[in-house]
Amino acid sequence: MEHMVLLVSHSLILHKIIEIYLGKNFPGITVDKVTNDIDAVKKIQASNNYKLILSDWDIEYVDGYKLLVTVRQVFNNKDIPFIIITEKRDKESILKCIQASATGYVMKPVDDDVIDQKIKSYFEKLAPQNIASVKKQVSMSSMNIPSCPAIITELYTELKKPKPNLRDIVERIKKDVAVTATLIKLANSPIYGAGKVDGIERALNVLGLNNFKNMVLASALQNSVKEVGIVSEAFWRHSVASATVCSYLSKRKAPELVDSAYLTGLFHDCAIPLFLKKFPDYEKIFDAALAVSTDVTQLEDKEFITNHADMGALIVKGWKVEDKIIEAIKYHHNSDIKTAKTLEYYRSARQLWAILVLSEHICHHYGYGGISPARSDEEFLEIFEETAVVMNLDIQDVKDLKDDAFAIIKNITGSF
Repeated sequence: MEHMVLLVSHSLILHKIIEIYLGKNFPGITVDKVTNDIDAVKKIQASNNYKLILSDWDIEYVDGYKLLVTVRQVFNNKDIPFIIITEKRDKESILKCIQASATGYVMKPVDDDVIDQKIKSYFEKLAPQNIASVKKQVSMSSMNIPSCPAIITELYTELKKPKPNLRDIVERIKKDVAVTATLIKLANSPIYGAGKVDGIERALNVLGLNNFKNMVLASALQNSVKEVGIVSEAFWRHSVASATVCSYLSKRKAPELVDSAYLTGLFHDCAIPLFLKKFPDYEKIFDAALAVSTDVTQLEDKEFITNHADMGALIVKGWKVEDKIIEAIKYHHNSDIKTAKTLEYYRSARQLWAILVLSEHICHHYGYGGISPARSDEEFLEIFEETAVVMNLDIQDVKDLKDDAFAIIKNITGSF
């Protein structure tokens, strides 16, 4: 097979990021991957037919500048686009590459957004007729994605002030009857054990400001999803169970992420109601989407040109949730999180991902997920081995957490 792109980097993470990005957006583009500039020179000598070169420049492993000079002067190839990827931010290095006829200069860290801004245009030239990519973009744009309502924007604006006006916050929320009703119902649920809550003021006092903010967000998003999608009892039962178990697991393993874990569990499947409404035949894989399945997103991509994990991440991103929550939702059907290690929120995103994946396993075991066969703890850890690493678990820990979680979720029916 003739490869179109030569990727030169010692970082296997960068290899994976580019590979996954191309797989999702430009599956017709083939990549040749090497880990140093010496092997890159050999590749070019053997087949000087590459249409694009992406090269790291870190001196110790890959001298991207030296490779650039070799391509331009030794091989006398002036036309092939050559993009330097590096941590070097000084003007001297940038000028040096420009003078050597580099086509682009991309600074690390590299993620999908950086690729979209700096490299995507080169991929598009290589695959202008990439029908799958075009279809996926059209499919995503045609979904009735709920927009963030004014109440959330107003709430966040107020909370950013040095001294938030709590009375003003309460009055603003009261104006939205649907959010108010849902919030009070949630505050009275067994999840919080708050006792009798009959008003917004009481909910704020019982939940605390941070929990209260998250519950307003949860209530608003729940109502918005109900308006644009088909929400079944099984879906909400699973969502609330996931949120509850995520919160419990976070308290045990990552207390600093409890609030984020709850929201991650509650909305990891928030795109499913949209899929049920948009695609009449989506019901045939509905149960797999609720279960701990690593192939459901691939099936969705094949059938519907997009998947509920990507769409869910897109929805919550529009609602201004934390990046780490977006990443955990995006990869919750993957056997490992694909977030770049160089991103500042990588560690917390990885923890949220592990918490969510284990929560899904526990919920499915107790019947709060799809009807597909539940995995044993051994099978779960074999597939999602990275969760054991992230959460420092062994098989007995999983069994103990699963046993303890049952008491937490057995009374949640009706919380929503």
